[in-house]
Amino acid sequence: MAKGKKSQSPLMSSAGIMRYYEVEDSAIKVSPKSIIILGLVVTVIVIALNAYYGLWP
Repeated sequence: MAKGKKSQSPLMSSAGIMRYYEVEDSAIKVSPKSIIILGLVVTVIVIALNAYYGLWP
């Protein structure tokens, strides 16, 4: 190798493995716990509406 050569960056892909960087600073951050709670709330609302309108068996 040449003496004055700058260090090379590592390969971006090797054997199908990709390296992804998180550069989105403006993205909305939502915790996983709040997603689970939101899903449970929506489930309860759907079941309640099905029972109210007679679609529940």
